Amino acid sequence: MMTHRISLSFTVVDSKGFMHSAGGRVTRIPQQRCSASWKKLGARSVGAQGARADSRRKEKEENNGGHVRRILFVAGGTGGHVYPALAIADEVRRLNPAVELLFAGTRERMEWLVVPKAGYAISAVPAVAIRRPFFCLPNLLLPARVLYCMWVCWKLVRRFRPHVVVGTGGYVAGPMCLVAALSGSSKVVIQEQNAIAGITNRILGRVAAAVIFLAFAAASPFFPEEKCVVIGNPTRRALQQPIDAVMALCTFFPSVNKLDLDDNDDDDDDNGSTQEVVVVLGGSLGAQAINEAVAGLVQSQLQQHPHRYFIWQTGTSHFQNIQAMGISHPRLTVLPYVDRMEMLYAAANVVVSRAGAITCSELLVTAKPSILVPATTVAEDHQMKNAMAMAEAGAAKVLAESELNSQTLASAIDEILGDKAGQKVMQEKAQKMAAPDAAVQIATRVLSLAA
Repeated sequence: MMTHRISLSFTVVDSKGFMHSAGGRVTRIPQQRCSASWKKLGARSVGAQGARADSRRKEKEENNGGHVRRILFVAGGTGGHVYPALAIADEVRRLNPAVELLFAGTRERMEWLVVPKAGYAISAVPAVAIRRPFFCLPNLLLPARVLYCMWVCWKLVRRFRPHVVVGTGGYVAGPMCLVAALSGSSKVVIQEQNAIAGITNRILGRVAAAVIFLAFAAASPFFPEEKCVVIGNPTRRALQQPIDAVMALCTFFPSVNKLDLDDNDDDDDDNGSTQEVVVVLGGSLGAQAINEAVAGLVQSQLQQHPHRYFIWQTGTSHFQNIQAMGISHPRLTVLPYVDRMEMLYAAANVVVSRAGAITCSELLVTAKPSILVPATTVAEDHQMKNAMAMAEAGAAKVLAESELNSQTLASAIDEILGDKAGQKVMQEKAQKMAAPDAAVQIATRVLSLAA
């Protein structure tokens, strides 16, 4: 019998620069050479991951007869842009799980954290913002930044090859939608949340978009009429799911005994909830005027009303300042940001908030009585228009920022929470104004464009 002996020889380099050879021999490699080797290895690893992703995409297409549809969502900056995109994406995925979805956004803003939490991949695109005043030093580099951003967008479009690009606003939406339209292989869809269209969407609507989904008919004059579909603002399906209010409250107050709250509800003579929950929102970035007013009233409110709770979302940029004030109470929860909005709305009896279009749409879908404090720095005062539309319908109360202080806000809160019948009327009016099916209607049309 003939025996074949195979000799194996191997060399391994560890991260500290030692080379291990067969037989136990160890050799020190100069640090410079070692670092270079690890950088090359990392680059190859990243390249390999990209190659594997492309390979998986091709394999998926082959398994589905080459008919896998790809949709790119472009949204960034604030929740008012990001959450509509997520709502549409959720419905697209529910209607057709085989569709491949990708988001584009900036690393520095909220979408970089929120989108992956929602279960979607996101690719980075540099934001290009025009500073104010226009004639300032940062704007001197604006042309170069725009060209670089367009180049990054072009690379992403060529790599992902989307059939449809959905833009819901933010600094990244303009360049990406424009590049997608110029590529000739992608249909561009934009979704305008406000009654007064932003400048970027006005331009895209005329030169790039195939379809424009509007929340309000009042925005129609800003776009070509034949492209417009008035459908309402998309909101997440989770907001419409029935959630027990006591369970939602315990989410924000873990030390509260749910059984005690349930017993209090059973003892309530008006067949309503004994606890009164005030939710304070300033949008994803926060609102200083609202925070200052709440800081001046929250302690007295909690002392005067033993069954009242406050859930106060300050915004990430204001959170440390509020914490530094040392305001605390067992029935007060202060948070920089909340991503489980369905639990927040479920717990609320009244919501104090700005009047951004998506916030207003969420308040209507969840039928929550609200006190709206429109921001004064937004384009063409569109938040005041949003708030007045809800107030005229009887679904909200409006408190102008010029009139906002701790006393006026406390009076507005007490007025709503002290009138159970009035709360029910506001809830009914909100439900009549809501557009709960907007997300699924938009998703259906997007899928038809991708077919």
